[in-house]
Amino acid sequence: VGVLPSDIEDNTRFGHSFLLDRLLLAGGKILGCQTADVKLKIGIHTGPIVAGVIGTKLPRYRLFGDTINSAARMMQKGVPGVCQF
Repeated sequence: VGVLPSDIEDNTRFGHSFLLDRLLLAGGKILGCQTADVKLKIGIHTGPIVAGVIGTKLPRYRLFGDTINSAARMMQKGVPGVCQF
């Protein structure tokens, strides 16, 4: 998860389809790493999120929000070897 300043400029110049194309391309490359023994399931959703570090003894970076929950449900219910968008 992340946006670079150049991504914001590209989004302004080309619209959302440019960033969505990059997102789907990345998902396709990840799915291309599958083998007969390892099948991946990917859920992709766009929208607002909240991010933060949770914990003091063993801090972890976490993402929260409906966007994350939707992507997780799509991934869990998805077909192995397919990117759910």
